[in-house]
Amino acid sequence: MFDFKRLGQFAFTLFIVFIAYRILTPPSDETARIDSPDGSKTARLRTFYYYDNQPSYKIYYRETGNKAWLNLLYLPVYTNAPPDAPAGIEWSTDSRKLYFNIDGSNIWSHTFAE
Repeated sequence: MFDFKRLGQFAFTLFIVFIAYRILTPPSDETARIDSPDGSKTARLRTFYYYDNQPSYKIYYRETGNKAWLNLLYLPVYTNAPPDAPAGIEWSTDSRKLYFNIDGSNIWSHTFAE
């Protein structure tokens, strides 16, 4: 027979895991997603907001055709610009470098191996 008590316990456990996930995961926003000029890679910039007003940034990339995003950079806090300064990413024209800009200034770059 079907055990409704076990089903209730399982549903309650899933509910608790969901609530814990929502509490421990900070609010975030996908700030930018761009393809490389040669079409071989895609990069994305996510902005996270923790307990203070300063945003944190993560940059991910993936090769075209792959589903998994690889983390390139985690910048917990950048205090050399106001919290509302615009952030963005851009590719070099040859698709070998990815640049991270905040408030119009290049603060980080990554060179991909060929």
